Amino acid sequence: MVSSIITAIPNVISSKKSIAHILGRFKINRWLYSIYSKYQQSFLGYSKNINYENKTFFKDIHIDFALKSLKKEAVFIGLKLPKEIVTEIQGFSKNTLLAQENAKAHFYYSDVKNGYLPDGRVIVQGIAIEPLKCDAIQQIINDPVLRVIIEKYLGYSPKKIRALLRWSFVLELPDEARMKLSQGNLYHYDIGEFNSVYANFYLSDTDRYSGAHTMIKGSHNCKNFRMLFNSAIQPKDYLIKYYGQHNEILIEGEEGLGFIQDPYCYHRAIPPIKEERLLLQIQFS
Repeated sequence: MVSSIITAIPNVISSKKSIAHILGRFKINRWLYSIYSKYQQSFLGYSKNINYENKTFFKDIHIDFALKSLKKEAVFIGLKLPKEIVTEIQGFSKNTLLAQENAKAHFYYSDVKNGYLPDGRVIVQGIAIEPLKCDAIQQIINDPVLRVIIEKYLGYSPKKIRALLRWSFVLELPDEARMKLSQGNLYHYDIGEFNSVYANFYLSDTDRYSGAHTMIKGSHNCKNFRMLFNSAIQPKDYLIKYYGQHNEILIEGEEGLGFIQDPYCYHRAIPPIKEERLLLQIQFS
């Protein structure tokens, strides 16, 4: 075990990844980055550009409870978008240009039939190229209750905000091929930034047959050396043995359901086998 870790360290360091990708694996570094960012913003008089008097979509949310759940389990489930907001984003997603990560194809929702474009190219997911052109998405990003939770959890006002509006299509494809297309269907944790938290919203009814999200509660805090110094992707059996079956949860729900997640926990998206899924993910870092 020790020898495998020693062998893995040079591979991580020389992997052509960013410094954040390497150092963000470790909770102590994320904590230090949070403190640095907090005092940097305080010293510079950082403007948050958020009107906390704005109407919120999430008026019934108890912020302290949400934060406690995030810190302990890496997730808070309980956000709910209004029907009219869901409808607006659904309509936008069907009429805006889409792309697939790690592929050059640009297309519209209506071009995809059974996971293929008319020219035969495989499409497992369609990601809106310009999601911020949707006013409803902008409203969610700037929702005062959501932003309070995000800022209190990060410890500072987010420096980067990225919105991903993503269709996942029904298609038979091996797991390895899906991962190459960035579908995230194997258990992994995200390490693209020094510190991050995500807000996810199902914009279609979602269950285990239509691309539901699964995760390991508490896995954002408790990782062994193998998990820290090797690939961020780990086999499900290994994770269940380490964390316990009781900590694996499946997040199912009707359209509009939202949950906030620490992306340093182990999570994955189940490939849809019956119905396609539409998901909005807002990444705060």
